[in-house]
Amino acid sequence: MGRMTNPYLPDTDRGALIVLDTDQLELAGFPDGGVFRMLHTTAHLHGHTLAVPQAVATEHLAHHRFEARQPTGHSPQDAARRRREALHAFFAILPTPEGAAEEALDRVAERRLPARAASGDGDDGKAEAHGIRDTVVWLTLLAAFEDRNQMLWFLSGNQNFAARTAFHPDLRAEAQHRLGTDRSLFLGLMQDGIPALLKRWGTKVTVSAEDLNLLARSEPVAQQVQAAVLTGPARPFAPDFPAPGTGPLAFDGRLGRPLAYHVDDRLWVPSRIRWRARGEEHACSGSPFIITRVLLEVSVEPMHVLGVTVLDVSTAEPPAARGRHET
Repeated sequence: MGRMTNPYLPDTDRGALIVLDTDQLELAGFPDGGVFRMLHTTAHLHGHTLAVPQAVATEHLAHHRFEARQPTGHSPQDAARRRREALHAFFAILPTPEGAAEEALDRVAERRLPARAASGDGDDGKAEAHGIRDTVVWLTLLAAFEDRNQMLWFLSGNQNFAARTAFHPDLRAEAQHRLGTDRSLFLGLMQDGIPALLKRWGTKVTVSAEDLNLLARSEPVAQQVQAAVLTGPARPFAPDFPAPGTGPLAFDGRLGRPLAYHVDDRLWVPSRIRWRARGEEHACSGSPFIITRVLLEVSVEPMHVLGVTVLDVSTAEPPAARGRHET
């Protein structure tokens, strides 16, 4: 997409509004995690603004109230204040538009996106609560974009907003009706979240497949994946993810092209890694193989893993041919 000169349309080169959903805020390890530092650095380098909807800020604070009960030496009130101040220091908080809650209730009743139909397991109350929350977030995005002349990227793994890797056509049509067709094109969804942002704004560097394989099969990666898979629950795993047996995981290959991105003084390596669970076979499929998507924080010189973020986990059938792996 080329640079826009129309003053009524956003500049796509710089100054985007990058809005995080709750799952991405958690994955980034806000406020002290390495992924969040990378995200903040990338935004600063490109003149972007990090933001969260008010509903996300509220949800995040609620998720982390337990920290106030930990023996940190701070009172619960002080811990909550520090987390709230950190949110306001690093993010623009997008206010919930007037009437959003009432409209969300109506849309949930009508099963209009992003409110989905009630869940099939009879947990209608939980489904309705998620529908209200998602609708308030969506209406907040529309209002924020309407008031700004910026590209807006929404980072979320929430399937209620998406069809494949873009906003659902129903939501896209609503945005076109409210904002106009031209402007609505600059309201985008990054469903792959932080890795997608790296691909768009990070500096791609060349690293050998051999070096990336050494990183992927290193002990810190295996330990972090082992802990995430076996001790869960860990975001963003599906609630019904059937973990393999309790035996250790063995590296079975790195999948896909070798990719690495340079941000500040770190390399960031998104990678898909296949593992074989030694011990019991997979509880449901009978396959002992799983695939994890991870984001590795790597020092430049010498190259070694500084941090591991597990993005997701899926089951896998045994490989049909070893040639499909980069080992």
